[in-house]
Amino acid sequence: MKCLNNQIGSTLIETMVVLVLIALFTSSLMAVYWASANSFNRTISMSEMQYTTREARQLILKDMYCCERAEVLGLDGGPTDMGGAGSCLRVTIPIMQEADVEYMAIYYYVENGKLYRNRFMLHDKYNIGDDEFLDKIPIADHMGVLSFSSSAAGVLEYELICSCNKATFEVQGTASSRMHYSINGI
Repeated sequence: MKCLNNQIGSTLIETMVVLVLIALFTSSLMAVYWASANSFNRTISMSEMQYTTREARQLILKDMYCCERAEVLGLDGGPTDMGGAGSCLRVTIPIMQEADVEYMAIYYYVENGKLYRNRFMLHDKYNIGDDEFLDKIPIADHMGVLSFSSSAAGVLEYELICSCNKATFEVQGTASSRMHYSINGI
């Protein structure tokens, strides 16, 4: 009888040790899973941020290449001086109709952390007061800085900085119109 009692006790101790080992193994697997999932989510958000920033740059460059006139606008909404920096860009693009040329103005600016592209149809390309609003499209999220400046040589310099989850992605460059008109109409 004494021998039987020792077997039952050791079976209970063995069961408890096995349960503790299973708990340790499971918690180790869960820690590895959570670390992998967090790393994957950071990588995905960083790649999406890079993609949207590069796409925004490509859209700005496409509009710059076909524009007739580009203006860097300051905080007051007016054009900046040559070499001045601003957070808004206005490009004027000629649109060929059947026998006439119409103009469209496109504005790029950041509002509440989003980069927007506004389009207006111009009835008079020099009078901003009669612009006809077409659409307002959000292009990129998590936009921190959008900066434009124009140089005396007619070249637009741009900087786009996007940040999300403590990660930052920055795109800088220069652009000019293929129509060889200068920045700010000079």
